[in-house]
Amino acid sequence: MLNLPDADVEAVVDPEDLDGLDYRDLTAEETAALQDRIDEILTDETISAAGHDALPRWQKGWGEVLEGVRRDGVSMATLTPQYFHHDTFRYRGRYIRAATPDFEQHLYAVFKAVIFEKYLSDVSHIAELGCGTGGNLFALAHHFPDKRLTGCDWAEPSQALIHEINASLGTHIAGVNLNLLTMEGWDLVESGPGTGILTLHALEQIGADHGLLLSAIRAARPDICVHLEPIAELYDTSLKFDLNALNYHNKRNYLSGFYDKLSELETEGRVEIIKAHRTGFGSTFQEAYSLIVWRVV
Repeated sequence: MLNLPDADVEAVVDPEDLDGLDYRDLTAEETAALQDRIDEILTDETISAAGHDALPRWQKGWGEVLEGVRRDGVSMATLTPQYFHHDTFRYRGRYIRAATPDFEQHLYAVFKAVIFEKYLSDVSHIAELGCGTGGNLFALAHHFPDKRLTGCDWAEPSQALIHEINASLGTHIAGVNLNLLTMEGWDLVESGPGTGILTLHALEQIGADHGLLLSAIRAARPDICVHLEPIAELYDTSLKFDLNALNYHNKRNYLSGFYDKLSELETEGRVEIIKAHRTGFGSTFQEAYSLIVWRVV
């Protein structure tokens, strides 16, 4: 089932996550109804977009997660962001329906375990940019208990969530208030040699404004950069299925031109792209699970 990059999946993932991946294909009638819904959403003027004005939305959202964590304790369940609520997904050119409500969380855990092991095993420090609720740091702390971890996010409740994780696990994850659009706070992030830079569904929020980020990373020269994000350039625009996702991606002002810029920098001999891989999986409307791995030359 899984389209993962060069991975022995069973060797690195929790068997319970593999057991939670039952699904069925949508029928022709269900697919037609979903297409009607997609068409409506693409013309809905109330749909929010990413960008500088979105900070209050994330402050509110992560604040709600923080309230839940303080009430119910730290766990992967309480750290799961609110947007993990879909039951219908994109998978290898078709739509599928999950058998359980936590299908995406299970598959996301599989992706993370494989990516962490393959690309971040050799660094001593991992800095997650746009760490949100801290759920990925929670997973990293269990996967790599001896590595130093830093979580960076522009919403203040994120740093409070990291404090709650540290109190629960006895870890020392550093929390930094970092705005990826302006790079304010970057000077507080240890990001040089020995560090792996990680983003998971975070760069989607910066649209085309990735110039400052790439410049800062190139100046810092970390060992490796790993991104699991929606990558518009990997869609096949000759297919209606992919046009649906690209149109939604553009409507939300998600990450734009990032892979093209890295490719340009690679042509100039300034970076090396180690992996560019489309997993073929996504939520109902777009795919935030494409993998880009690169390093500064």
